Amino acid sequence: MNKHQISLEEAKILTSRYRENLDSLTTPDFKGSLPFSETFDAVAIKEILNQPDCVSFKSYLGMKENKTICLIHIGVDAAGNDIINSLNGKGEDIIMELGKPCPPFCNTNFL
Repeated sequence: MNKHQISLEEAKILTSRYRENLDSLTTPDFKGSLPFSETFDAVAIKEILNQPDCVSFKSYLGMKENKTICLIHIGVDAAGNDIINSLNGKGEDIIMELGKPCPPFCNTNFL
């Protein structure tokens, strides 16, 4: 078992607890700003992981102008540094966002 892998039962407990407490996590001004999940195409994640020196990826939380929370993914090297190609003269940065948030893009068999 991978060191990051958890059981389906544990995943359901964690996600259910989050959804049950979601309303109490925000002030009235931010109601509806936290999604249940966000879906990204596999090709986007593979593009991050296929970068030279990439050993993992990191997810940052961001906030859009409409106050909704989003996920931003970036590659990480063996030293734990974000891979920012433009700073190293290695070309375009590969940073992913624009996933499909749930809600409204929810399926019926979610955790």
